[in-house]
Amino acid sequence: MAAPRKKKETQEIPLAPIPQSKPRKRFYMQKMPDGVGERAVRIDSFRSGARAQTMADFFGSSNVQRPDRNQRSMEYLLGELLSEWNLEEDTMAPELLAEAWVKAVGPALADVSSLSGVARGYARISVKHPAVRYEITRLKTQIIRALNRTLGQGCVKQLQLVSV
Repeated sequence: MAAPRKKKETQEIPLAPIPQSKPRKRFYMQKMPDGVGERAVRIDSFRSGARAQTMADFFGSSNVQRPDRNQRSMEYLLGELLSEWNLEEDTMAPELLAEAWVKAVGPALADVSSLSGVARGYARISVKHPAVRYEITRLKTQIIRALNRTLGQGCVKQLQLVSV
């Protein structure tokens, strides 16, 4: 009989714990200048602002940065946005629009659709049936060309179809 084999005893080496670092704080809360409310500020921007302020203090410069230097009022933002958009409507007489539409598409399509307005290069067309919408979409380039001949070159650039 053979002697039973002995199992090799392995010594387990305890692993050193992985050092846990604290998560880096990326923002801090700064009180607003009026004393009401707070806002989140990136720590990097605070450090660069503090560095610039320290340099200004050291060299005697009066270039002091205000804490709200990157804030804008809602009135300013809305004014900036609205000034970029051309919101003026091109007003044309309804009779002129109806006459131009009949000339552009013919009496058959003009009975089931109408040109309700032209603004910023878009001609708004009201249609009564999906088949009419398809037909107008299919003839789009010819209709735009005909409307520009009647209303003025470059007046219409796109058709905007609206179901009634």
